Amino acid sequence: MTDWIVITAPGSDIGQVLTEHLLEQGYGIIGMGRANSMQYLASLEYERLYRIECDYTDEESMEHAFTVAREQVKQIAGLIHLVGGSLVSTPLEALDLNTFHEVMAVNTYSAFLAGREAVRWMKEGGGGNIIFFGSTTGIEPIAGKLAYGAAKAAVHNLTLSFALEGSAYEIITNTIAPAYVMTKRHQQEIKKKAERSTISEEEIMKELRQKNPLHRVLQTTELIPSVELLLQTTVIQGQILQVDLGQIRI
Repeated sequence: MTDWIVITAPGSDIGQVLTEHLLEQGYGIIGMGRANSMQYLASLEYERLYRIECDYTDEESMEHAFTVAREQVKQIAGLIHLVGGSLVSTPLEALDLNTFHEVMAVNTYSAFLAGREAVRWMKEGGGGNIIFFGSTTGIEPIAGKLAYGAAKAAVHNLTLSFALEGSAYEIITNTIAPAYVMTKRHQQEIKKKAERSTISEEEIMKELRQKNPLHRVLQTTELIPSVELLLQTTVIQGQILQVDLGQIRI
């Protein structure tokens, strides 16, 4: 029997890596997201694949997406919620409430909505594994990233409540908190930053590598083992797994 996994934002750089890996491993994937994710999924040639367009910050849209998913498969074994982003970099005194709300919506509200709908479904199906994506910024603040840090810290706390209340139904919830991941988007940002300043791309990369004792940056594929572990575990519950090359030592 196929184990079905819901992945939100499968069209993101990390989403593409995880979606294709899990499909190759025999999982069925229900991809939920916006137009770019739908375009990406449409380019894949797999039978065990459904795509559902939705707005992951809108309650009605997320409820509808899971209703549609329930019409396609009987039950799910997991949820991988990848939606998120820092969106802005600004000093706290220049941060307005609307922007703060937007960052919270993309990161925290989306996690709550997707997680809640997954729990409702998993309760009927005998349990499952939920993986949220947090960030080291939600543990150790970065100047200019107040909203993002607060939003991801909230996701980390959501994990604890989901784990507590989900345990009675064999629902396992954990969060992966990665350090800086070298996605295509980040590569483009580094290139643009170098073009705007006198600092070279290599100097920017050197600064990023020096943030951790292993002196390198994470690659998207290096998140795969952690995801596989948390999709399959029955004993790791309510944890924030720091995949950060030893950057934060607490």
